Amino acid sequence: MSEPNRLDPARRILRCKACNGKVPIEAEQALVNCTMCGLAVVTAPGMTELHPMAVPRAGQDACWDALVKERALPSEPRATELREARLLLVPFWRHVDEAKRSVERKGLVVSAADLTPLGLPRLTRNRPRVKGLSVEEVTRTGDGMGRFAAGSPAPDATVVDVMLGPEGAQASGAAGSDWRVVYYPIWSFHYAVYSKEHFHAVDAIHATPIGPAHRLSWSMILGVPVAVMLTVYTAGAPFIGPAAGLVAWLAAVAAMHLSIRAQRG
Repeated sequence: MSEPNRLDPARRILRCKACNGKVPIEAEQALVNCTMCGLAVVTAPGMTELHPMAVPRAGQDACWDALVKERALPSEPRATELREARLLLVPFWRHVDEAKRSVERKGLVVSAADLTPLGLPRLTRNRPRVKGLSVEEVTRTGDGMGRFAAGSPAPDATVVDVMLGPEGAQASGAAGSDWRVVYYPIWSFHYAVYSKEHFHAVDAIHATPIGPAHRLSWSMILGVPVAVMLTVYTAGAPFIGPAAGLVAWLAAVAAMHLSIRAQRG
C-alpha cells in the first residue's frame, strides 16, 4: 500500500536566499520564479539553496554580432570561425552596507568564480567594475533582474559553481551574513580568427562585449604604413629611381595588413 503523503524522491524543498521562503523544486537544476517572492532564482546539482539570478535578455545572435562589431572581426570567407557559444550563469558576491543603504541600493560586487580563461575579467575589491559588465547595476533590485515569463521554457544555461569567497580566496564555507550570491548571465564565445584561438565574454543582458575595448586604432593602421612607405622610398630611390615608389606602396599595403591582424589578436 502506497504512502499518500510521501514526497517524490526527485522533489526537493529548498530555501530561497532572496526571501527565505521554502520552495518545492522538481529537478536537480532549475531556473524558476520563486513561488513566495516572485524573484527569478536558480539551483543546480550540489546546491542546497535557491539563489537570485538575472534573467538573460540578449540572445546568442545579438551578442555574437556585438562582439564581431566591437572587435571588427574579418568577414571574408573562413577568416572568422565561431567554434562554440555557451550561455553561462556566473556567480558573483554582492554586498550592501545596511548602515548606508540608499534607495539606489548600490553595493560592492566581486567575482565568485575565476573565468579569465574564458575571457571574463574578475571583479575584485580593487577593480569592482569592468567595461561592458553591468552586474552591479542590474542586481540592485528584483525588477532590474527580471522574471521568467509564465509558460516560457527556462533558458538552456550552464550554472557555474562558486569557486571563490568574497575576499578572492578559495571558497570555504559561509561568507558572512552581509554577502549574498547572485547569478548573472554571460555568453561565452570560443572563436578563431585566421586559425588563432580566442575566448571572449558578452553581457547577456545588454549584449555588450566585456573587458577592454578592442576596436581597431585607425591612427596606427594608417600611420605605420605611411612610415614604412616613406622609409622604403627614401632608401630605395637612390638605387632604383621611380620604381622605388611601387616597392614602397607594396610595403605599405603589407604593413597595413599586418597591423590590422595584430590588433585583432
